[in-house]
Amino acid sequence: MILVPFIIFLAMIIARTQKGLFASFLVVVATKSIIDAFWEYKFGPLSIMAVQGVLIPVLYYKIILERKKIPTMWIRMANIYFMALSFGIIWAILKKPINFVDYLISNLNIYIGFILIPLFVINQERLKQLLLAMMICGIFPIAVSIFQLQTGIIFQERDTVGLTRYVGFYHDAFPVRFYGLMTLFSVLLYQTIFRVTNIFLNTFMLFMAIGAFVSIYAVFSKAAVGIMLIWVFTMLMFSKSRVKQSLLIIFGLLGIYIVFGDAVTDNIEQLFSKEVGYQEGEVTDAKYTLAGRGFIWERNWEFWLNRQTFFFQWFGDGVDRPTHNEFLRVLMLNGIIGLICLVIFIIQCLSKIFRVYKNIRMFSIMLLGMYFVDCLGLVPGAYYYYNILVWGIFGILLLKPQLFIREK
Repeated sequence: MILVPFIIFLAMIIARTQKGLFASFLVVVATKSIIDAFWEYKFGPLSIMAVQGVLIPVLYYKIILERKKIPTMWIRMANIYFMALSFGIIWAILKKPINFVDYLISNLNIYIGFILIPLFVINQERLKQLLLAMMICGIFPIAVSIFQLQTGIIFQERDTVGLTRYVGFYHDAFPVRFYGLMTLFSVLLYQTIFRVTNIFLNTFMLFMAIGAFVSIYAVFSKAAVGIMLIWVFTMLMFSKSRVKQSLLIIFGLLGIYIVFGDAVTDNIEQLFSKEVGYQEGEVTDAKYTLAGRGFIWERNWEFWLNRQTFFFQWFGDGVDRPTHNEFLRVLMLNGIIGLICLVIFIIQCLSKIFRVYKNIRMFSIMLLGMYFVDCLGLVPGAYYYYNILVWGIFGILLLKPQLFIREK
C-alpha cells in the first residue's frame, strides 16, 4: 500500500517532464484525496503529505518566477495572506526546526496556490479539465463512504455526540467533507458554464453529486451543515440556472434519504442535541456546544491573555496549537500583527466579490462562505491544498471572467 503515494509522485514528475506543468498539476488535483489517506505514513521525518508538499514548489518553481503576469492586486493579496500565516514562524527555528520547515513549505505552497490556477487555466478547455480532475478526486472518498455504509466496516473509529462518523481512511471528518463539497462545487460550476450533451458524462456527474451529498452527511459535521445551508441559500438567491441546480439539490437529498431513510432527521437532531439543549436550558454551559470547542478556545485565550509575554502577543511565538479556530491560531502563532493581516485579507476578499462577474458571483460567495465557516471551527490555513483550490478558483473567478461565459 505504501507504494501507492510514491507511484502518484512518480506520475506527477513524469507528467511534468512529458506533458508540462498543467498536466502534472491535474495529476495532483485528481489524486490528492488518495495521498491524504496515507496521513499516518512517514518517509523519514516527513509525512507522505509533507513529501508532496516539498514536491510542489520543486516542480512548479517557475510559477513563482512568472507571478508578474498576474495582476498586482492579486499578488498583493497573496503577500498579505502569506504574512498572516508566516509572520511568527521564525521563532519555531529555536524550538523545533523541523516544524519551521514544515510551516514554511506549507505556506509557500499556499502562496504558489494563488498563482497556479490563474496562470494554468488560460481557456475553457483547461477549465473543463480542472473541474473534471476535481470530480475524479472525489471518487475515492465517496466510494469509501458508500462501502462503509453498505458493509458496516469502520476504518477509523471516530464519533461525535454518540454518532459514528464515517471518515474512511482519514484522520477526521475534514477531508471527507472538503472533497465532497469541492466535488459538488465542480459539478455545479461545470453544469453552469458548459453544455453537457454526453449522456455518460451527465450520468457520472449526477452520481458524483448524489455520492458527495451522502459522504458529506455521513461524517456528521456541523460545519458541513452550515456550509451546505450557505451554499443552498446562495444558489437559490443568485443562480441564473435555478432549475438545474435545484434538481441537483433535490437528487442529492433524495440520495441521502434512500440510503438512511427516516434516520436522517433523528441523526440531525442528535448532531445538534447540545446546541438545542443549551437553547432549552438543559445544557447550562455554552462551551459544551460546537463539540466542546468553547473549552479549547477558552484555554488558549487564557494562555495568550495572561501567560504569553507582551513580545509574543504582538509577534507570535511560532507554536501551532490545536485551537480549532483560525483567528485564534493565527493570533497565537503569528501574533496581533499576523491577525491584523488576516483580517485585512478577508476584508479585501469580501470587497472583491463585487468585482466578480455577476453571473458567476454566486461561486465566489460559496467559496468565501465555506472559508469563513471553517475559520470559526477549524484551521484552514494549516491545509495547503485547501488554499490552493479555494484561492486559485476564487482568483480565476475574479481575474478571468471570460472563462465563464456560458457555452453556446
